[in-house]
Amino acid sequence: MITVEEFKPLLASQAQDFLKLANGLLELNPEQWSQRQLYHLYQSTTDLETFLDDYGARENRSLFPVRELVAICRWLAVGMSSLVHLDSRIPFYPASQQEWTETVLSKQVRSAALRLGEMIMRALAALQATWAEVGLGWPDGVLRVDSLGAVGDLVRLPRDAVEQHVGDTGEDHSSDAAMIASRFIRLVKHMERVNPVRVEGLEKLRQVVAVHCTEAQSRRFEARVHNLQSTYDSLVAGSQEEQKHPGLLAIRAAASAAYHCFEAVTALVHLFERHHLEERRGADGAPLLPVEEFLEIVVNKCVVVAYDGLSRTLPTAQKLLDELSERCSRELLIPSGVTLHARPISLIVSVVAHHRGAAEAEIDGERCSAASIMQLLVLSGGHPSARKIRFYGEQEVLEDLAALFEAHLGEKGMDRFPPRLAYLAPS
Repeated sequence: MITVEEFKPLLASQAQDFLKLANGLLELNPEQWSQRQLYHLYQSTTDLETFLDDYGARENRSLFPVRELVAICRWLAVGMSSLVHLDSRIPFYPASQQEWTETVLSKQVRSAALRLGEMIMRALAALQATWAEVGLGWPDGVLRVDSLGAVGDLVRLPRDAVEQHVGDTGEDHSSDAAMIASRFIRLVKHMERVNPVRVEGLEKLRQVVAVHCTEAQSRRFEARVHNLQSTYDSLVAGSQEEQKHPGLLAIRAAASAAYHCFEAVTALVHLFERHHLEERRGADGAPLLPVEEFLEIVVNKCVVVAYDGLSRTLPTAQKLLDELSERCSRELLIPSGVTLHARPISLIVSVVAHHRGAAEAEIDGERCSAASIMQLLVLSGGHPSARKIRFYGEQEVLEDLAALFEAHLGEKGMDRFPPRLAYLAPS
């Protein structure tokens, strides 16, 4: 065990860089803060919160308030940093709705980032007061992180390596591009179920966050958008398809904007759920953060704006998918004695995944993605007596699906599969 008095010198030493960085932030207004400063604020608060937790500050009456204020600064920094990064990238995003990007996305993101900056300043001021109450000295020195890097207008080098890259490979990435468009469409359709719309008032905002935007939900959507980004950058970026179809860049831009918005949402909802903001008071005794405005940033300025950008790009993605895919269809008879349960459905999904194309399934006029086990299970479960299923997609996918159905979807053994389905055999 260590007493609070014995711990204070250790804490003061560990916190020096953070406290001086805080001094540098407090002498400016949030509009002057740089991305580099916010990164260092996040890193230093993460290190300090970990240090406090390692010594048990979470369970100590004297130091718990210090620990909480450090954590609040940490997660506000993540949220603001994500939005500042997005704001700096917006001018380089080719958008399908340029006017909306300039008049709505840019303004909403910027205003939300600056308001979070003001909340950080208030949290830092509360930490100063609490630091003194504990009997710790706050240093006078200033760490001006912005001096470590140039700050100013973003400029870009000529994009002359892309053409050379394309000329060297000459690979056909049309199926990859179609897959990106299809995944983007499914992403937007998935978000449509939440029906993100602007809401006013603390209780309604609180309800939206509790039902549709928990930390776990936000993390899942953030990961899904990030995976789409990564797949695009691995398979499509710099390809001939990207040059031939400008809509691909619009899809990438909309996904990137949504990712950074949800990156901010995850951090802010984590803060709201874990750190009981309504109980926190500032140095003046008033509520530390305006909870209604805080949640308004989460819901209206991040979630709703992200969905708006995605949905505005949806027609571009659908048009692109139609251009890139051979929109063939084929009706297949479900073999006698076979039902579409998890095992055969997983083989259908494996065929679609193997071709990395877009495919849909339809029973009695109801459609779903043929790349989703869950959607196919729901579709087949809703039509238990159906004996036919129609698939839409590229010719190669349809031919392999037809071969799979002819082989009784594996229900009579995978040894009946033709050579063209060898990729379905267990490795």
